[in-house]
Amino acid sequence: MKSTVRNLHTRLKQQLSRKIHFPRHVVILIVILIVAFDLRVESVTHSIVDIPIRGDASEYFLYGYNLKHFGTYSKSDTLFNKTQIPPIPDATRAPIYGMFVSLFLNDPPQDKDIAKITLAQAFISTAVVLIVFLIGRRIFPIPFALTATALTAISPHLVTANIYILSETLFGFTLVLAVYVVSKIMHHKSVAIPMLAGLALAAAALTHPMLLYFIVPATIFLAGYWGWKNGHKKVVLFLMGFCVLYGAWTTRNLISVGAPGDNHLMRIVMRTGIYPNLLYKDIPDTFPYPYHYDPDFKETSKDLASVLTELTRAFRETPAKELRWYLMGKPIMLYSWDLTEAYSVHQRGDVFTYPVLSTPYHYLPHFRMTHGFMYATHWVWVILMLGGIVIAWLPRERLGLSEKSVFVARFISLLLLYHTAVMVAGVPISRYSIPMRPFMYIMSILPIALAFNWYLKRQVVQPARVRLGQRRKKHPGKRRGGSDSRRAPAHVE
Repeated sequence: MKSTVRNLHTRLKQQLSRKIHFPRHVVILIVILIVAFDLRVESVTHSIVDIPIRGDASEYFLYGYNLKHFGTYSKSDTLFNKTQIPPIPDATRAPIYGMFVSLFLNDPPQDKDIAKITLAQAFISTAVVLIVFLIGRRIFPIPFALTATALTAISPHLVTANIYILSETLFGFTLVLAVYVVSKIMHHKSVAIPMLAGLALAAAALTHPMLLYFIVPATIFLAGYWGWKNGHKKVVLFLMGFCVLYGAWTTRNLISVGAPGDNHLMRIVMRTGIYPNLLYKDIPDTFPYPYHYDPDFKETSKDLASVLTELTRAFRETPAKELRWYLMGKPIMLYSWDLTEAYSVHQRGDVFTYPVLSTPYHYLPHFRMTHGFMYATHWVWVILMLGGIVIAWLPRERLGLSEKSVFVARFISLLLLYHTAVMVAGVPISRYSIPMRPFMYIMSILPIALAFNWYLKRQVVQPARVRLGQRRKKHPGKRRGGSDSRRAPAHVE
């Protein structure tokens, strides 16, 4: 018995004394995640937002409160207007972020509830960084995947998004999760993966309605990539997963609201997008809320037919101006550095959705350093992203990538194209591009990775050509069919 115990003790000491070895890239990834977490936690802890419950944030807060207090998903102001009790259910906003907010509210709500929500968002945003690395590894070698991950980690837009009671952080998380699950469909025969991918995409669409119609191009892409004969089962399971979750929301709306959904916000967004440069009659002081100054806005946005009539009128009266706004102005504004909603005559928006009274970006060195680097290189990443979106659709043989890598790259490219098209049709507020920033960084690395791969191949082939040329100079009289030519490497041209 004693010998047995002694042997176990010896083995345990041997196991504990062994050096724990982590691959170098794992150590680098852990450092990136620590940096990402530090930036996000310090940001939500030390930022002071000027009136944090305002605009869209106030509606999400009311949705969470009414769901917590009354069990009703509604934006009725039951906190300060007792005539709205009990709240009337509505479907103006997608439900998942309101449900998320309700998890952290006391009854009655307290100031510390906001701190709990933003801290939870800091954790979620850090998880996004990790998932970006996992997606990047489906496309790139480790160094390039780590580069996209590092850019996501230090992006000031993704860091500051967590300080607001807004859906961008949660939407970004559900979206990168959905793309990651889709990326795993390729080499998994399990029926669970396509269905999980559909469920994840539905969760993202229920966090932000912008993604709702992406199910159409996504399904067409998957069916076209696999072919109906080989991939119809996966496509059907993918659609089933999406419809099960989104169908639950539609059923709730039919029962509680009497309609499958509410297109009120869609009409407002489309109508607002008609104002060139988000100005009413080109008056600078009306930016970025031109509808506040337009006495006809309510009438021209009362239904979809009115919005389309106004759009037709604008293109008929000033076709060149509207065309330039829709084809150039909107995409540039969408991916611009400054967020428009915090803009005023006194300050530019920078990376803040609502104005802040204090932020670590004003005084902490590592915040200022990462902000300065990302600001200086911002348009470089945007231009590289555009190149990556186009390059992803080149023939696989020319790209030199595996089938798995091409599949993921093209799916992300399709997502970015869809997002841009939707925003061009509506309002190109740069805040709406925040959840797309991780994909922007992934696609911006694609041209760099391909250029590096091309350079390495050229370096390998060029010395071989030189060696072959030297051999032929030594034997100028040899004919091509001689013994020397037979000894030449077969892969050298």
